[in-house]
Amino acid sequence: MNIPISKVKKEAGFRINLVDILFISLLIFSSYYLYNLLGSTENLYILPLYVGFTFFLFCNVFRLRTKDEFLWTLFFLLVSTITFNFFRENWVFTSMALSSFFQFIEIVINVRSKGYKGVFSG
Repeated sequence: MNIPISKVKKEAGFRINLVDILFISLLIFSSYYLYNLLGSTENLYILPLYVGFTFFLFCNVFRLRTKDEFLWTLFFLLVSTITFNFFRENWVFTSMALSSFFQFIEIVINVRSKGYKGVFSG
């Protein structure tokens, strides 16, 4: 039975499904693989988990708008590029710290906005 997307009721709150669980498992595996391949060199193995976990929070927990996910992605890429070029020794943690601050701001703004459908709606 095919139900048009416009007819599907979008329920508020936290959501998770089998695809999300598989995605999280893939992130864990990829970080484990990178750690075994590269060791703790520059802590690159943390990045798949960090980025994946951020999108899981955005899409499934706090349910941010696609525009806000895109803004975070651009911010993360910009900060990572700058920190990689100027703070070479700690660029991964510096990028994650700055991006997490921006992530926090986006979540607070969205939770307080009209039409919020994430975990704190209701």
